[in-house]
Amino acid sequence: MRTSATLGSTTVARSPSDVLTSRTLAPPVGTRDLLPPEAADRRALTRALAETLELHGYALVTTPPFELAETLERGLGGDPRETLRFVDPETGEVSVFRPDLTVQVARLVASGLRDRPPPHRLYYDGHVVRARRGRARRQRQIAQIGAECLGVPGALGDAEVIALASRTLSRVGLVHTVEIAIVPMVRALCDRLPDELRSAATIALARKDRLGIERALSASDCDPAVRRALVEVGTLTGGLEVLSRARPVLEAVARDHLVALEALCVALDRRGLGSQVRLDLGEVRGFEYYTGPSFALLADGPGEPLGGGGRYDDLLGRFGAPMPASGFAIDLDHLTRAMELQARTVRANTRPRVCVVGASDAELEVLRGRGIAAASVDGASIESAIAYAEAWHLSAAVALADDTATIQWIGASREQCARADVVHRLARAERASAEDQT
Repeated sequence: MRTSATLGSTTVARSPSDVLTSRTLAPPVGTRDLLPPEAADRRALTRALAETLELHGYALVTTPPFELAETLERGLGGDPRETLRFVDPETGEVSVFRPDLTVQVARLVASGLRDRPPPHRLYYDGHVVRARRGRARRQRQIAQIGAECLGVPGALGDAEVIALASRTLSRVGLVHTVEIAIVPMVRALCDRLPDELRSAATIALARKDRLGIERALSASDCDPAVRRALVEVGTLTGGLEVLSRARPVLEAVARDHLVALEALCVALDRRGLGSQVRLDLGEVRGFEYYTGPSFALLADGPGEPLGGGGRYDDLLGRFGAPMPASGFAIDLDHLTRAMELQARTVRANTRPRVCVVGASDAELEVLRGRGIAAASVDGASIESAIAYAEAWHLSAAVALADDTATIQWIGASREQCARADVVHRLARAERASAEDQT
């Protein structure tokens, strides 16, 4: 098959290989490939995070890459422009690539896990796909790992989830902070304003614009205590000491929220997280979604949160299985950038990966049986094996001759031994690697 292009009045025939360009061979806009060894390191990072979740009693679930639009909208609502939709050619139903995994977990609990006693402690890892809106969102494909704690109410459940998120990051060596907000408190304060002022006040709060809030409320006859709270709430940021500044501002108008926040902070402090906690009591992200405390995981590097979560007690009821719920998700790309900045790494298994010239299939199988990743390459010299090993980031190149063997450790020394001793030499390196990882 050939294609053609017209140049002036001349038609030029092209073969398929002629029209392939770097653009046509690139992945779709907003997505990316992971190549070796980055892909293996990403898997190792995910496994390290998952191990922490499992040690805390969370069980893995997996869900489909797309969901019925009706199901998703039941859980999330929101703007349909945020999702990538398609008509299923088999059923004719409208489906969407999942933009969120929490809704799928809620559906799964309300169906396949309905008969199991709560609490449900579940975790997942996978990709979500979100439509890009504006310049800030560069990626449509987002790799996540997250956890949901379903059935544990109040400060007890909130502290469990926030502590779990923080410990998961600490387990991979990342220095971070946890910023906690009480969005329902701000929403309740805004609901006490006249209808015509509510939107302006919310926008000003989102912008951290104290003067804008003062202007919006200056001509209002709303409760002076509510006005003061909305003006001051954006300044209530910092560590746990913020609580002492918040009491005189919020005691009269948001006492229940304040008491709940104090209980949560005490619970987190008892878990040893007090120094990592930051409060932002004027935050409005997740205004319509969160029913209790929400939080963001912060570290230098990506320029935006590594992830976050919070309490969403209303979600399970939309699927006929009402129960309290809280959870979080971590963006693995953002986490990787933060770890690079802090020189923190989780590498893939560093057991020897070698390429071999001159080996029989039986000799390769002996190496593999000892836990050494071995592949044969064409060529008769150690140089050809070295070139291959360097290109593919392998540990060593091995050349076998009649009775001798040459092992070139990439970036290190070269050694010679009897052909019969190759397995022993490489297995010794494998044991040393395993001890280093331990």
